[in-house]
Amino acid sequence: MKTLNGMEELVPVLIRYKSVNVLMTFHSRGDIDSVSSAFALSEFFDRATIATSDTISQSAARILKRTGFGAETVDNKFPDGAQAVILLDANNFEECGGFRQKLESFNGPIIVIDHHAPNAIQMDNVYMFDDESFNSTASIVYELLKVLHVKLDRHTAKLLAAGVISDSAELKNATADTFVQIGELLNAAKIDYQELLDEIVHISDTGTRAEAIEDLMGATVVIREDTLFIFGMTHGRANIVADNAMRLGADVALFQSGGGKDVSFSARLRPPLDKRYGIHLGKLLKDLAPIIGGTGGGHPCAAGAYGSRAENAHEFIDEFNQRILDMVKSRK
Repeated sequence: MKTLNGMEELVPVLIRYKSVNVLMTFHSRGDIDSVSSAFALSEFFDRATIATSDTISQSAARILKRTGFGAETVDNKFPDGAQAVILLDANNFEECGGFRQKLESFNGPIIVIDHHAPNAIQMDNVYMFDDESFNSTASIVYELLKVLHVKLDRHTAKLLAAGVISDSAELKNATADTFVQIGELLNAAKIDYQELLDEIVHISDTGTRAEAIEDLMGATVVIREDTLFIFGMTHGRANIVADNAMRLGADVALFQSGGGKDVSFSARLRPPLDKRYGIHLGKLLKDLAPIIGGTGGGHPCAAGAYGSRAENAHEFIDEFNQRILDMVKSRK
């Protein structure tokens, strides 16, 4: 693996493969950040295919439709003629679902562009650009496109802005650079911030909202070391319930979903507790994922894990809460 330090090392690699058949892909169930990054960066390449091994999230599909792209433009098979791969918003192959074996056996260059905790892939054909100073992959891609002199149209600018907003926890984790980027993207899209929010914010149907409220009402709420923990089960998407728990005032949230042998977790932490207590949820869930026989990762304040050993879910929850508690205690 070759580590790329800075845009000055990444840009020449992208230019080298501009004219070959490039596969743009991302982690399983691609979210708004990963999908918007793939569509935007694909505009630099002469021959790019966007594909995922399974599906993209409902939110990502909805944003594609509203910005004029369409979810049907995302393929679901690894193209036979791919000569290079750009892997976005993931720095390992385990998160890539059915593409994992294809990537592990791929002989051409694989260029990873990500913003999570650094990871190593032991393959000589992998180029790794992984910069946690960016709070979204869309933010990295926007800076890349400026360096590559790619002019954004209104639709692509709007799509990238949605990616930056979604992965910065609706700007709660934004930096000064994030706000500069949002301003530039709004100008390129020729809309104001409220217009953008009206397009990307989705109000769920009444049934989904009712289930999310029930999940929160049935959650366990405890206070330990002056830190408010909320955890529990969900009917459907655990990330939505975890986000709602944070809006209600939780310091730490962990929610579980799944069926049968499969289980998944979504975890959240209130900024700036990550910096105050030295907590990185992405690294923590990656460490704990073997308990449920799976993988995990993410950001300092938002992360997920999934696996096939649902019977170990209680052990996962207990270990998660204890690790967080230990880190809080160690900094007091």
